Amino acid sequence: MGKTLKSEYSAGSSWILYAASLYILTLVAQLANLLYLSSNQGHSFSEILIPSLLFLSLLTLPSLWVGFTLGRKLNLGIINQGTRAGEGTLFAIASGLLLGAALLGLRWLLLPYLPSELPEYGFRGPIGGLLVSLGAAVGEEVWFRFGLMTLLLYVCTKLSKKEQPPPQIAVIVILLVAFGFGLAHLPQLLSYDAGSTLAIYATILGNVAVGSLYGWCFWRYGLLSAIAAHFSLDVVLHVIPAC
Repeated sequence: MGKTLKSEYSAGSSWILYAASLYILTLVAQLANLLYLSSNQGHSFSEILIPSLLFLSLLTLPSLWVGFTLGRKLNLGIINQGTRAGEGTLFAIASGLLLGAALLGLRWLLLPYLPSELPEYGFRGPIGGLLVSLGAAVGEEVWFRFGLMTLLLYVCTKLSKKEQPPPQIAVIVILLVAFGFGLAHLPQLLSYDAGSTLAIYATILGNVAVGSLYGWCFWRYGLLSAIAAHFSLDVVLHVIPAC
């Protein structure tokens, strides 16, 4: 499967099929979580379905175009060119689990100093935690790594007048996107009315740490590796504490 995927992908003959599959997967993963939340909170899912589809499409479709068209020029993709199918998956899962456990322990140590309004890990329950883990792993990696990170790497490569981005540029882009990833989580924190100074710094730094892991997995192995790392880490934070 890996060789077939990479040969067809590098030839540019079937990227639209893979893009369509990722688009559908992203929508399903995100909407399943929204449906679960709506049913639990007694809200009408039908009222938010169309706006959600439009918003998700505006995020996902450009990200997929960037990932498949510009990413191919950088040897980046679902599975990076020159990488075997499944390579890096064990590392992604193991590192995601370990980093998730470390963040869980750190949250426990900081608990007395965090706002009481901040929900505990696992507050969504096992099913809700699993759905939010899946939605975040697929959607956020398509948007932040496959889309934004690929775009920045492509621009930096063009500016440096090189065929491939040098490692030092890749590191800077990984950290920059990870920082943006951290900032993107602040609105959720503020929605809980838990925006203390410590909580804000912890949210940004924690997401920079995990975003750097996801970015490195994408840079080294591809989108599937980044999704595997993200999902593994989120399961530790959102599912295990709820069990």
